[in-house]
Amino acid sequence: MIFWSLAFVVTAVACAALYYAGAGRRVNATATVVDSPEMAHLKLQLKEIESDLALGRLGAAEATAAKGELARELLRLKATTKTATEPGARRGIVAAAAVVTAVLAFGVYGAVGRPDLPAQPLAERQDVPPPEMTLDDAIARIEAQLKAKPEDLRGWTVIAPAYMQMGRFADAANALRKAIELDGPTADRETDLGEALMMANSGNAAGEPLALFRSASNRDVTHVRSRYYLASEAMREGDFATAKAEWQGLLKLSKGGETWLANAEAGLAAAEAGLGGDMPANADIAAMIEGLSSRLNQSGGTIEEWTRLVRSRLVLGQTELAQTAYDAARKAYPAAGDRAELDVLAADNGLVASN
Repeated sequence: MIFWSLAFVVTAVACAALYYAGAGRRVNATATVVDSPEMAHLKLQLKEIESDLALGRLGAAEATAAKGELARELLRLKATTKTATEPGARRGIVAAAAVVTAVLAFGVYGAVGRPDLPAQPLAERQDVPPPEMTLDDAIARIEAQLKAKPEDLRGWTVIAPAYMQMGRFADAANALRKAIELDGPTADRETDLGEALMMANSGNAAGEPLALFRSASNRDVTHVRSRYYLASEAMREGDFATAKAEWQGLLKLSKGGETWLANAEAGLAAAEAGLGGDMPANADIAAMIEGLSSRLNQSGGTIEEWTRLVRSRLVLGQTELAQTAYDAARKAYPAAGDRAELDVLAADNGLVASN
């Protein structure tokens, strides 16, 4: 209480000095600023900011920033006014400036100051938050916010990909369901949910994930990810006719240079080979992939070879094996800069960077 009393006295003295210095001079004037529409508008805005702060629609920091803008606008208005004011009106302007200055000063300190803390070095204060926040800390904070406000769409949208990154696929699926419940389904949301459910089921897309991919594809025929999953799943099931149609539809969406283009072309070739009954060739391809996988896991290899292995697994619809190969490649090449193409391929196909 002593601190606030001293702060009030110091602020009052400073404002009085400002008032005396600004209001003491006389100039010729024909109009007043204090009664202008601009000044009335600024006063109304200040009242609205105070009201929003009291009702909780604005935080302390936001209210302080808004008041700062009003103060700058007041100074601009004063500087650009061509005609000076009469003495009485001029005193009104200076008084208003003093009030805004006082409100701004107390607002800033109220937002960032801590007079209740005992006098001690900052490093020893127990309630000062750490300078850096880990992903787990951020997740915990968002979870607490969502528990208090379960209708927070932005919170569910932000936390879902974080769950995926952490390998918490079931939690990611729940978050995506909540987002769909609050704001309706979209092709992206349905595909994201299908990916989360598929990864929670060890890469198996059968059942609800496949239904979600179909729904997303029907909702937006140009949606690449959902159509890619449909083509891959058709390949896995040996439905080469459906796979061919899906790969062809996907290729029609290409403008050239997409990261998924090579996969789609290889998938189409494999589907056509399957339709032609080229079983020996398919067996040879499978044997080649297994041989590559065995060699890379035993002796290692280049990042290009790892990328080729992951791509081959994905084309054959072997999502779980593709994830295993991706994990092994990340261990072999821990530097992200060495595996940029592989990481893009994995992200485009729903593979997750495990810790």
